[in-house]
Amino acid sequence: MVVVVGSGIIGSWIAYLLAKTGHEVYVIEKSENAGDGISGRNSGVLHSGIYYDSNSLKSKMCFRGYELAIPFFERNHIPFSICGKVITTGISETLTEEKEKQEEIEKLFENGKRLGIPNLELKSNPGKHWRHVLGNTALWIPKTGIVDVPIYLKVLWQLGEESGVKILKNRKVIREDDKVFALDLRSNEREELEADVFINSSGLYSDELCQSDAIQFKYEIRPNKGEYYRLKKQLPYETLIYPLPMKTSTALGVHYTFHLGGDAYAGPNSNWAESKEDYKMQTPRSIYFESLKKILDFYEEEDLSEGYVGLRPRLFKNGEALKDFLIHKESNWIHLLGIESPGLTSSPAIAEEVVRMVG
Repeated sequence: MVVVVGSGIIGSWIAYLLAKTGHEVYVIEKSENAGDGISGRNSGVLHSGIYYDSNSLKSKMCFRGYELAIPFFERNHIPFSICGKVITTGISETLTEEKEKQEEIEKLFENGKRLGIPNLELKSNPGKHWRHVLGNTALWIPKTGIVDVPIYLKVLWQLGEESGVKILKNRKVIREDDKVFALDLRSNEREELEADVFINSSGLYSDELCQSDAIQFKYEIRPNKGEYYRLKKQLPYETLIYPLPMKTSTALGVHYTFHLGGDAYAGPNSNWAESKEDYKMQTPRSIYFESLKKILDFYEEEDLSEGYVGLRPRLFKNGEALKDFLIHKESNWIHLLGIESPGLTSSPAIAEEVVRMVG
């Protein structure tokens, strides 16, 4: 028997693939509305993998995940669009900043070519190619897309249940004294759990299931907040518009995105959250607009209204930030730590790897 902790996109893929290979699978979810955590609060972007070093787990999982996801969407009638993405140098405040951005976008282009991402193009004066886009140079990535995440999750849960997966909601998994318990959050009753393998895919809470005396190094998840502002109107074309990513963070910067249902958003930014339950908006619209207007001249501040907030499970080891995914085996536990962007794209590949480890 396998117990999967967490029913987000990662946990759901793992449960589904394990059940398909004949395992008895239980998914334990702490909330009533499964998928209301990291998976339900992101941009829904299918990433090309251009940002990552070829030797990183993020790179390997992103490429393989994309390869597995597209035919899965087609087979199961999940709405998606390979709409492409523009990364622009945007507005610079100084000539030095402009020169640095030009160097960075050329490095990104070369990295993409090394990785084998098809049909990349560097374009001067991007506003001539994509109306309202600001900056001297932009990188065009046709491979990037978006997916309807709520439908994606529902299909995975349905396929999992059809394959025999059992989902237990409103329960929190606790490890104490080498034992594992499920705490019923409604009755406050505990039940001891026994399983051949436990899969820790609990996202923001994944560090709480790592036993410090059983893992050599101390891992910690710090919640990093990404806020989204809804936009009154969409651009006159369906393409994602991004700034160059920040060097000091795994966040990709405030960008323009849209959902297949018709809504357009700006986001996410990057702020440290007060807790793992801190979903309140904290950035004033005026400050947020300052970021957006560096890449687009299509919007006025009044076009922005508060949207939603997501949290990234930023991974630290002994106080040092780690920028890659971590898949760690400890006794009969498999821990998935720091699975942030491109976690959505990578999810089927991460599940494939976990199934291999379970055997």
